[in-house]
Amino acid sequence: MTLVRSMLPANSTAEAIRILRGLLRVDHVTLHMLNNPTTGMDNPFVRTTYPESWVSRYLLNNMAVADPVLQRAQRGDEAFFWSELVLDDNQVRTMEEFVQAGLGTVGYSLVHIDPHGRKSVLSISRAEPEDWEAHIDAHLSGLEQAHMDLHIKALAEAAADAKGIPQLAPREYECLRFTAQGKTYSEIAIILNLSEHTVRSYLKLARVKLNCVSLAQAVAKAVRYKMI
Repeated sequence: MTLVRSMLPANSTAEAIRILRGLLRVDHVTLHMLNNPTTGMDNPFVRTTYPESWVSRYLLNNMAVADPVLQRAQRGDEAFFWSELVLDDNQVRTMEEFVQAGLGTVGYSLVHIDPHGRKSVLSISRAEPEDWEAHIDAHLSGLEQAHMDLHIKALAEAAADAKGIPQLAPREYECLRFTAQGKTYSEIAIILNLSEHTVRSYLKLARVKLNCVSLAQAVAKAVRYKMI
């Protein structure tokens, strides 16, 4: 079964990349949809299998501006191995933080630009370098087709997101903001003088209002809407 056919049952981009990760036997898969090619890295649409704690940290600290993978993809339209990247000082620090977070830096990224000039970047990665290039070569054709399918799926989700910005209650906003800062449920409860159960309830409401399946997605959407 092809990669694309295997992803057909997926109801969302997030579910599709999780399926792709399992089929490719890699550690992580990430899709970045750059909303507007004329505005560079502003407000990217992103779906990833990275841990929620890392996603929140990445978005809150605007690490995309020093992400060597995205910067390379932004400048061109050809696929590349991460081992080919030439890093400046800021990018070296970004990759060091990546390693400290326990995330693999052996990766490969594909760039797709549709007829309307909308660009997306599909990245797959793992920790171990053994036979990496051979592994990519064996799946390259399927990866390219899967990327185009994910690009279309992400465009549909981004368009649905743009139909309206949901309104969060003050406590929902505060709990989501502290989550984006890496605070745990118990830490947020102490800061806001609430019970941990109440914090979880507020975060669940925020996630539902933002139409997200995880807190990491909720944080990403809130950042994209400039809510936090």
